[in-house]
Amino acid sequence: MKILVCNVGSSSLKMKLLDMRTETVLANCIIERVGHENAVTRIFIGTRKVINKESSIKNYSSGIKTVLEYLLDSRFSIINNLNEISAVGFKTVQAGDKNGTVLVTDEIIQAMENFTGLAPAHNPPYLQAIDVFRNLLPQIPLVGVFEPGFHINAPTYAKVYGTPIDWLENHGVKKYGYHGASHQYIWDKTRELLNQPKKHKIISCHLGGSTSLCAIHDGIAIDTSMGFSPQSGIIQGTRIGDFDPYILPYIMKRKGLTLEEALANCSENAGLAGLSGTSGDMRDINAEIKNGSKRAKLAREKYIYDIKRYIGEYLVLMQGLDALTFTGGIGLKDSDLRQTITASLAFLGCKLDLSQNRNHDQKISASDSKISVFVLETNEELIVARETQKLLFGKSA
Repeated sequence: MKILVCNVGSSSLKMKLLDMRTETVLANCIIERVGHENAVTRIFIGTRKVINKESSIKNYSSGIKTVLEYLLDSRFSIINNLNEISAVGFKTVQAGDKNGTVLVTDEIIQAMENFTGLAPAHNPPYLQAIDVFRNLLPQIPLVGVFEPGFHINAPTYAKVYGTPIDWLENHGVKKYGYHGASHQYIWDKTRELLNQPKKHKIISCHLGGSTSLCAIHDGIAIDTSMGFSPQSGIIQGTRIGDFDPYILPYIMKRKGLTLEEALANCSENAGLAGLSGTSGDMRDINAEIKNGSKRAKLAREKYIYDIKRYIGEYLVLMQGLDALTFTGGIGLKDSDLRQTITASLAFLGCKLDLSQNRNHDQKISASDSKISVFVLETNEELIVARETQKLLFGKSA
């Protein structure tokens, strides 16, 4: 069984073809700068790069057709015909109460359109890609694995806000959570490393340009830092994170901004970039700190503070912690940040092996640490493929 996983960004298209018998990646296809004359297409078979070229990729339709042509290219012996693809799984973002792993139908498409406002950079390109596949491969089932799906079983009291009940019941205003595929993979891999398949208390830290934490108690994601939209929670690359909603009317009046302009500031010019005065990339911030920038130092301190704050909340909610796992670009590469965060858990007996931490080893906690600390590369595409297979064919397919 072969499943094609489609990950659509605002200007990128990533697709992986997996053989689910062995969960092997047969081909990894990446197109960057979709919509430009000099779009870059890279195709990998295993770790071997077989295509690396610039060409005009005008839209997602053109990009998807390009990828399918390479999959069929006899030079690479990937597949002989498109009927070998059993399904296409999408790492979709938001469909309100339709979130989860679902067959893409007209009803799901309508739900995605209805909730575009929560994921304006993600839902529109996914809708375009789904439309292309429906026309190109009408015989192949399409499955949406929505990011909030892993958070669906969180307690209701953890998902509601203190809004009028009408907002919840009739307008879907609640905490959805995101990065579900990443947190699900990290949870599954962490409990395997702990050798605790049933009873465990895990905090998954997806740290990057887009950041969220998730508390997982005995397999249930009981809380996560992102809320109604991906804009909330921890300060992120360009996202403001948690803040008092009454700031909006105040700053709109003071600066003469429209609501749209104020919201654009919250999502595009805020976060690490807004505080640091440089970019939302932690590597740039660290470079500015070395140059003596107080603003960059403040941005990094705020980011670390937010992460610690959520870890503290989850410690109380789960009444303990077995493992803390870092992933994402920052989580994988910033050993100083990991050391600073875990130092706050020293009172619970958490200790790092400093050498292993500097080397970015898989396990970085000391042998006598009472809390295990891991550094794991996430694999969202594998979760999308597994969930797609499970929905359509069952676990044993």
